[in-house]
Amino acid sequence: MSRNTVNTTVSIMPADALFLSWATGINASGLFREALAEQMAYRDIDRDELSTLTEEALTDTDRDLDDLLEQTSSMEDMNALLEADPSTD
Repeated sequence: MSRNTVNTTVSIMPADALFLSWATGINASGLFREALAEQMAYRDIDRDELSTLTEEALTDTDRDLDDLLEQTSSMEDMNALLEADPSTD
């Protein structure tokens, strides 16, 4: 099964871009990951559980990441998808 690489583009305001260029040593990637972690916590999503379910869906089924994106929008969707898939039994 092929693996897809997810590329994410983050748009920032010109003032933010200017600040990031002024403030050498700021890890913009780290800031993005921190903001993502905050949003996952706000939405009560356990990152380890999501990682486990995603890995299971990609290795134990014939789905790829695009399929998961089309068929799910929540942890409940992911759980239901895996429970309904006879190839995971």
